[in-house]
Amino acid sequence: PAVYYRDSVSRKDVSPSLSSSTTAKTTTAGFTLEMPAGLVDKKGKSRSQIAAEEVFEETGYRVSADDLRLVNRYRASVGLMGSIHDVFYVQVTEKMREGRGGGVEKDGENIEVAYLPTEDIPAFLSDPEKDVPAGLLYSLQWFLLAQVRMNQGASIGDMVLRPAKL
Repeated sequence: PAVYYRDSVSRKDVSPSLSSSTTAKTTTAGFTLEMPAGLVDKKGKSRSQIAAEEVFEETGYRVSADDLRLVNRYRASVGLMGSIHDVFYVQVTEKMREGRGGGVEKDGENIEVAYLPTEDIPAFLSDPEKDVPAGLLYSLQWFLLAQVRMNQGASIGDMVLRPAKL
């Protein structure tokens, strides 16, 4: 993965060669913290339906596409490919857990579900050592702002763009 390659060029214990299998590798090389994500590559399915499937595959929580709310749509990697990313919000409970998550093994996914308590988000966001994509930082900042606005009487409906029927 690109993250592993980027990190390897500055480390002495890992060769920057992508084809090298004899170099020492740490168990965390190339891993990042991310939100559930996936490619929009399933004909006949909406972006929200695909997102709901990804949430289940990666986290084990079964959510309905109808419950997803579009927070925003933005372009990422604009210097490379300019891909479009949708950020959805959905609240989950343990009653919605129907699987183990972890991704699709046959597709080479290796995902460990991580939990970040709301009270730990500010410290997480201000830690420069966290190697995370901008989309996760944006999503967590949006979530904190949503919490503040809900404490002021707003609803989640006030903070999303529109029902996610994309």
